Amino acid sequence: MSAIVTNARNRVAYNVVRSLGEKGMPVYTADFVPHSMSFASRYSKGHFIYPSPFRDPDGFLSCLLERIESLKADVLIPVFEETFLVAKHKELLASKIACAVPDYSQILLAHNKDRWEAFANGLGLPVPASYAPDDLRNGTVALSRLRYPVLIKPKQGGGAWGIEEASSPQALESLLAAPSWNDKPWDRFFIQEKIIGATHCVAMLFSRGSLKAKVGYRQLRDYPAKGGQATMRVSVRHERAEAYLQRLLEELRWHGPCQADFIVDAETDVAYLIDINPRLWGSLTQAIASGVDFPHLIYRLAKDGDIPADTTFKTGVVTRWIGGELAALPWRWRHAPSKVSLLRDFVFPPTSAALFDDFSLRDPMPFAAWTIDAARRALKFRSVAAVSHDSLDGIWE
Repeated sequence: MSAIVTNARNRVAYNVVRSLGEKGMPVYTADFVPHSMSFASRYSKGHFIYPSPFRDPDGFLSCLLERIESLKADVLIPVFEETFLVAKHKELLASKIACAVPDYSQILLAHNKDRWEAFANGLGLPVPASYAPDDLRNGTVALSRLRYPVLIKPKQGGGAWGIEEASSPQALESLLAAPSWNDKPWDRFFIQEKIIGATHCVAMLFSRGSLKAKVGYRQLRDYPAKGGQATMRVSVRHERAEAYLQRLLEELRWHGPCQADFIVDAETDVAYLIDINPRLWGSLTQAIASGVDFPHLIYRLAKDGDIPADTTFKTGVVTRWIGGELAALPWRWRHAPSKVSLLRDFVFPPTSAALFDDFSLRDPMPFAAWTIDAARRALKFRSVAAVSHDSLDGIWE
């Protein structure tokens, strides 16, 4: 009984490897990056390199099928956007290995922010008002009609990439005057009203439309520091957000993991759905620390076909992503009213973390491998900002 875990350079994959490895399961790690952090884990039985799923999807699939055969692995757990490629070809893979992923058509709906808005609205779920850039640029929709501030956001992608805020019609008009945005055509983006409030997140595991497990948490700190991925979070209950995501996934008859972000309006207390991740997500550690071992549950769901439902989780549990905290520190330093308080809170937060995304005293080498890789990329690109090893040039379609 063994598993293959892809995207080994990612802290999410590391948490999958650590979870399964601690239970004595043989885990093989894989990526197209030679020095991926999970390769260095004590829980990685072995690793292999595959072609980039973004630049060479056929090569990726061929390599994966070959390794599945040679390693006699039982379960495949894709981690990041290679999940989409696995879902697209899951009928081919199903004859070789067990895997719990949604249908590709479901992924496309959930991954495209402009597509799931209409679907969520049809179910009565609160969603911020959104507009097509062309409708605003050609005057079909008057800029004065929007409620400001608004955000320019990519239809696909996350982690605050490509997001820009406009606080007035004049500011938005100035941004829309550019022939493209972030060197990409305007049809890759949309305009969305910004909701001011706290970010609450919900993650769920479904088996063919039936809820099996869930966790909820609130973001305490982010990277980028203005609305990105959570670097520190605490598990909390938000029953309306949980109910909204459950309703949406039941309607889709979802199968596998899914995570969604909500902004709870500071004035109205309404939870607005703002993002859906149809795959494993950055704060996977939070679920594990809160008593919901998603990696093991996904393994069992794939291997056994179904699992018993248990939707309880511990609240008040804090987890941190050290790499993200370090990356966000320069921005926080520049804007901190008190440098001393910032450093004290950074080193000795009010509530200690139960787990870290990317570090464990029992398995320290992956964090060392990540540090070396991050330093290498910083020197190459002459920037401390995170730079992706590779990503999709176009869009999933």
